[in-house]
Amino acid sequence: MIKKYITLSIFILTALSGRGYTQVKIGNRPDIIHPRAILQVEHHTKGIMLPVVENHTELPNYNASESDLYENRNEDNGLVFYNKEIKDVVKYDGYRWMPATEKSLKNYTNVSILGSNAPDQVVANVLGITGRPTLQFNILNDMDRNNINNLGLIINPSGEITIPSGGFYRINPSVKTSSAGGLSVGNAATIISLQALYTNASGDGWQKIHENSFLLYGLVVTAGSSNSINSFSITKYFHAGDQIRLRAGIQADTGLNLGTGVTFKMSDKDTFLYIEKLK
Repeated sequence: MIKKYITLSIFILTALSGRGYTQVKIGNRPDIIHPRAILQVEHHTKGIMLPVVENHTELPNYNASESDLYENRNEDNGLVFYNKEIKDVVKYDGYRWMPATEKSLKNYTNVSILGSNAPDQVVANVLGITGRPTLQFNILNDMDRNNINNLGLIINPSGEITIPSGGFYRINPSVKTSSAGGLSVGNAATIISLQALYTNASGDGWQKIHENSFLLYGLVVTAGSSNSINSFSITKYFHAGDQIRLRAGIQADTGLNLGTGVTFKMSDKDTFLYIEKLK
């Protein structure tokens, strides 16, 4: 058996070096090969045994210190193994290993997931008076954070996002917040407001599409800090050139707030803007 392997290896190397390009057929009907195949295997009772690992820690580029457990090596894109741990073939896309049946996020051409490397936004509510700054997202293209821009969105310095083509879109903002405490006689809530500037109605200014509140406090007095996530999902038709933006703030839901504050954690992985163009 060892002799056969050596003979086959010598044959392949000789053929490739002698002619520059050749085709190799292994198994049944060696004289019939698919015209576009460099290597073809045909057999009715025998298959191909892929390289096998016992679990994910044996896969190339494994690094327990990485957030997704694997180092980014684009030159290894296309490697294939069989993982006994999950009983499935796994493929490497240059960023992580995934089951062969799972589609890489990079292949979803109708999706953009925007993250942010902007500083945190701090908003205070003093006697019911509060500002609502525009949250700044960025084109990061950071696969470790699942940030991609396959839709080709454009963001201006003010944080306003231009829709490149008309159609129905699903928009899902997610914003992580940290409350700073304060005196809250009643309930206070974080607000995230999705707004649009339509190309065919620019004279009307920015219009609210959807606003979502997340209750922060109970009754009486609050102090200290706590984390929460404010998110929602809407479907809306946009024309090419329409713009959207996400604004955030804090308001008294009931009662009175004196000096309550909230920090919008912009660089956190739980802060993102998911935009999908529906087919």
